[in-house]
Amino acid sequence: MRGTLILGLAVSLAVTIVACEQTEEAFQDRKTRDNKAEIRSYLLANNIQADSLRNGLYFSILNKNPNAQKPQIGDEITFRYIARRLDGTIVDSSQVGINDVYIRSFNSNDITAAGYAMTYRFNAVPSFEELLAAPQEKIREGDKVSLFVPWSLRGTGDVSLLAPLYIPIRYDLDILKVRTEEEQIDDFVALNKIQGLEKNPTNGLRFVKTKAYPDSALIAVNTTVSVTYTGKLIRNGVQFDSGTIDVSVVDPTGNASGGVVKGFNDGVAKLRFGEKAIVIFPSALGYSVQGSAGKIPAYSPLYFEIEAKRK
Repeated sequence: MRGTLILGLAVSLAVTIVACEQTEEAFQDRKTRDNKAEIRSYLLANNIQADSLRNGLYFSILNKNPNAQKPQIGDEITFRYIARRLDGTIVDSSQVGINDVYIRSFNSNDITAAGYAMTYRFNAVPSFEELLAAPQEKIREGDKVSLFVPWSLRGTGDVSLLAPLYIPIRYDLDILKVRTEEEQIDDFVALNKIQGLEKNPTNGLRFVKTKAYPDSALIAVNTTVSVTYTGKLIRNGVQFDSGTIDVSVVDPTGNASGGVVKGFNDGVAKLRFGEKAIVIFPSALGYSVQGSAGKIPAYSPLYFEIEAKRK
């Protein structure tokens, strides 16, 4: 009898849980339908011409620039945004004086905000990556874009008292710049007035000696060298590392990198003992599509100041 009672309670509890799950699912489905209808009504009432993407997501390009640069894989997109409820209440925006940056990648795990004081901020605008989906990328440099995002595509990262979970949000974006890695390097060089750089036309490595010792011995391949260095991100000039490292220099004409990234190895291979240099290179010679240790995002061109010393 006791076993029968326990079994009955268990079955009753299971039925209750399933019913609650079904009720929650039905509630969310209804909210999704309500959001879609609310967005469509808002667009109609405000005479906004918008296209749909998926699951109730709409976008409108307010200022098209058909000949402007379109973001490709690895490009940096700088933008500002304002987020509003459909009643006009502002619920979020880019920080004053700090633009948001997105790096177009093969997946949605492009950038994290950790350690960058909002300079790299991903998911500030939910579904932003939808505008970049190949083959019909939707945005170009200089565009003004509005995204109308239902609750089901917002996620939970932007839920607040002003923007509760089950409501749609409008995001207005100004696409300020689209920059390839090469353009980012050009901007950095101009901003920092770095002169005399020689450029490898094959792989894009740039190099200039800042302290020369022409009578010193050349650093031969397979030599182990003590290298003092400072590394910075080209995108914002943030220093991500510094120190001294032993480098076993490998032939720069090959594909190996001697335990350091190839751009670093190839820069050291150009030095004589005691010399200093600036080395700048694209991500293909650095940390490529993976980035490194949360400090270096994917597709990051890098800047190094290096000095070669004898072991």
